[in-house]
Amino acid sequence: MKLAVRSRDDARCPRDRGAVMVELAFILPILVMLLVGIIEFGRVYSAQVSIQGAAREGARSLALRESSGAVNAAVQGAAGSAQVTSVTQVACPAASNGSTTAYATVTVNATFTFSIPFISLGTRNMSATARMRCGL
Repeated sequence: MKLAVRSRDDARCPRDRGAVMVELAFILPILVMLLVGIIEFGRVYSAQVSIQGAAREGARSLALRESSGAVNAAVQGAAGSAQVTSVTQVACPAASNGSTTAYATVTVNATFTFSIPFISLGTRNMSATARMRCGL
């Protein structure tokens, strides 16, 4: 009479399946957190690029001597989904002499809220400043 002998390499062995499930239970949360961290970094970078572009658009509007409301509208329009909290404007002087070059400066402040599960990083403040030469 022959006995069927199971080897440890047999994929149908229940003990091996249990070990794989335990290993997966240890590694899967780390991999998910790593993936979410990469996505959140992308979101932060995108928000920073958006507010930098918004500051540039605001400085361009201010350098063309547009009104303060038009500058704020240009900043809000270019900010996209970034949550702009304040816009600081330093306008061109009324009359600039030929020896000095005057610049219009716009600083945009925004907030970003992280949404990583199980970790509370809260809200972070971001800022971007742009300068453009007046009258261009």
